[in-house]
Amino acid sequence: MQQSLINIWVLALSTMIEGMRHKALWAIVVFAIIISMTNIFVTNLFSYDLGKVSIEFGLSSVALTGLLLVFFLGMKILADDLEHNRIYMLISRPVSVGQYITGKFFGLGLILLIGTTIIGLGSTLSMKYVLFRYAPFVPPDFSWTTYVMALSCQWMSLLVVLAVSFLCFCFAKQPFVALLLAVSSYLVGQNLELLRRVINENPYTGALAGQEKLVFALSWIFPNLSYFDKKSVAAYGLLFSGQEFLFLCLYCISYCALMLYLATLLFNRKELA
Repeated sequence: MQQSLINIWVLALSTMIEGMRHKALWAIVVFAIIISMTNIFVTNLFSYDLGKVSIEFGLSSVALTGLLLVFFLGMKILADDLEHNRIYMLISRPVSVGQYITGKFFGLGLILLIGTTIIGLGSTLSMKYVLFRYAPFVPPDFSWTTYVMALSCQWMSLLVVLAVSFLCFCFAKQPFVALLLAVSSYLVGQNLELLRRVINENPYTGALAGQEKLVFALSWIFPNLSYFDKKSVAAYGLLFSGQEFLFLCLYCISYCALMLYLATLLFNRKELA
């Protein structure tokens, strides 16, 4: 057990170092910082609710940057391991497939944490400037604690997307196919709650009428990423309880663990094929 934890930690640390050295990481971070700074200029285009626009724009920049890191950096690192046969060198040693996948996931999760922190800091500085300059437009119930919790939820949603990407990578034979599957899973998970509401509340849904069971089944297969979208909650100063935040943490941990377990099973079968 101790050796397994050491192997996972070494793999996570090496993955994080590899990602930090990757040019794509810093290109994405610079792009995200530029987007965060444009928060100041975009807000000036609105004549009302400037504070709410600034908050939502800042959190959206974090989400966009995180997705770029997952799809173009995380999957690139996995594809490079397979292309350069580094994965076979690791597995030939006393490192199991499960340890490899878990270590890679934790390493990329740390990169996402660093990226989210950097972009979140840039967004926070631009937001503080906007809220200071346009003090009358600050939401009356705005809370920095709620904003930090919403930012944490963005990171957890990225971890879920990353775990799904691992499953797609172990399922598909080509990295490009895995990327398409991961992006499709993200789009479905992001709009699943909206689809459920449309079917349940709108009797005129056309071909989707009477498909409540299908949507319910999809909600158990794909991640419901709308649960983690707390931009409106932070922007409008709505109630965000610690109990709900704890539920989201448990949801993230359990879903990621399930995806990594399935990814390990698929990769074992992929190796035996």
